[in-house]
Amino acid sequence: MPRPATAAASTPSVRPSQSSPELDAYNAAFHELGLDWHWDAETWASLRDIDGERERVCAYLRAHHPHLLKVYDAEFLGAAIVELKSRQAATAAHLGRAANDPRH
Repeated sequence: MPRPATAAASTPSVRPSQSSPELDAYNAAFHELGLDWHWDAETWASLRDIDGERERVCAYLRAHHPHLLKVYDAEFLGAAIVELKSRQAATAAHLGRAANDPRH
């Protein structure tokens, strides 16, 4: 016998991905540095109002990983993450262009 449909059953249980190339680049930079961090769309939205990439990363670091400040200077780590994020974004953009280029 089929179960009756409920409002909850008609609501999708998985939200669509809200990733962006910039968010993906941050997560790739975290991975490259060996940091077990992952920014999702909600985390990204909570940080977006902070002016400046390095300041955004430093705010996250101070709020969520203050133990790292015993070993690393926040500005140093923030700058390293932003540099790698920029490199990751440039690589992804290059690969995206190459994939869409009919000569390749």
